[in-house]
Amino acid sequence: MNEYINLIFKCVFFYFMIILALRIMGKREVGELSIFDIVIYLVMSELLALSLTEKDGTVFRTLIPLITLASLQIIVAYLIMKFEKFRDLIDGKPTILIHNGRINQSAMKKERYNIDDLMMQIRESSIGSISEIAFAILETNGKLTIMKTNDCKVKYPFPLIQDGKLQHANIHDGRFSVSEILESMKKNGIENIKQVFLCLYTKQGFSFITKTNLEPLTPCEHEKHA
Repeated sequence: MNEYINLIFKCVFFYFMIILALRIMGKREVGELSIFDIVIYLVMSELLALSLTEKDGTVFRTLIPLITLASLQIIVAYLIMKFEKFRDLIDGKPTILIHNGRINQSAMKKERYNIDDLMMQIRESSIGSISEIAFAILETNGKLTIMKTNDCKVKYPFPLIQDGKLQHANIHDGRFSVSEILESMKKNGIENIKQVFLCLYTKQGFSFITKTNLEPLTPCEHEKHA
């Protein structure tokens, strides 16, 4: 009888402990989980299963690894937020699979993404032709984001400046130059890159959101050179 009471106690205790740990680690939808998040949750579930099957195991033998994993996840989440290279290492980078109705076959091969999966997700988005797509982006969580040509307001989907730092890989990939971004910044009254929270290239030109003002500034008219 005591064995069953102990099992019930463990179930209730770890039920609330895992909920608490997940709350501390932050709110994220299942589709937004990174590989690291998934590993943490799988290990947590395995720890719970082991604790329930061990008759002589104490609660603390499972509680200590659970706290360690939750702490590790919080530390890694902080490092991902603060350091771009570490974020790229853990989460990876999104990849453009379709740009202005053209399939990037080399990117699909690199990501091991087959045409059947691509066409299935395009059909699920109620799109009849690839020519209707401005961007199809394979996100770091494996989800395919599709932006229709008629609805898309950006000419390049990734940030050129993020949290006060130039995104050189995106600038090179989009064939921009740092000088044209700096020139547009000055026209918008922004003197320093560190003031910029986010910069995107839209159909109207470069659009900036500053750290002190989270409303987008009116982008100046700008024709991007070929």
